[in-house]
Amino acid sequence: MDAKKRRLIALLALLGIVIILTVLFIRVGGPLTELVSDTERFKSWLDSFGVWSYVVFVGIMILQVIVAVIPSGPFQIAGGYAFGAVTGTILCIVGCGIGSMITFMFMRLLGHRFGSLFISEKNLEKLKFIERSPKWKSLLIGLFIIPGSPKDILNLFAGLTTISPWTWLAVSTLGRLPAIAASAMSGNAFGEGSYAKAFIIFGILLAVSGIGAVVYKMIEKKNKGRNAKKERR
Repeated sequence: MDAKKRRLIALLALLGIVIILTVLFIRVGGPLTELVSDTERFKSWLDSFGVWSYVVFVGIMILQVIVAVIPSGPFQIAGGYAFGAVTGTILCIVGCGIGSMITFMFMRLLGHRFGSLFISEKNLEKLKFIERSPKWKSLLIGLFIIPGSPKDILNLFAGLTTISPWTWLAVSTLGRLPAIAASAMSGNAFGEGSYAKAFIIFGILLAVSGIGAVVYKMIEKKNKGRNAKKERR
């Protein structure tokens, strides 16, 4: 297959993805976001699927990762409320892992064209300092693991690198685990009526994420400055 045909197929695939994501967000994403705001109603809705409720919830988490504008936090909390802390965490991790790999592989196959559906070229350009580091792989993994780091953006960026998909699956799973577990525990505590415990867990999660976001910015600034000095030499 020549380059022209490959580009045409890639563009058609990209167009198909845009249409699918738009329809999903309008028909599914909006109503789901509204539904999850009422945790008891969301739990009853899931229960209506019987044993398939687990599959439905995993599907929702996959959709949330792919359609990045759908917020993840409320669904993670609702997962803990509906299924308990442990099961809720597992289901969230499975869904997020699958969703992350789908976007990672699309990014690897379609490149910036796919990424432009979710983030601007400017935001991707901000992460170029990672590629310029001699230890870029360790830096990328370290940044992803930091609480409060922009994981959806980093996940897309990872697809542009040569990192192994299996390595990234492990990284994206473990990197999301602490926040997901805390959210699920908070939702479970809320469901049990332990409101003080729920708010304490959620408060700790927000504090840790806030500190992590500051650390991420410091590392980003430090590495950008180091790379700028190298370029001036």
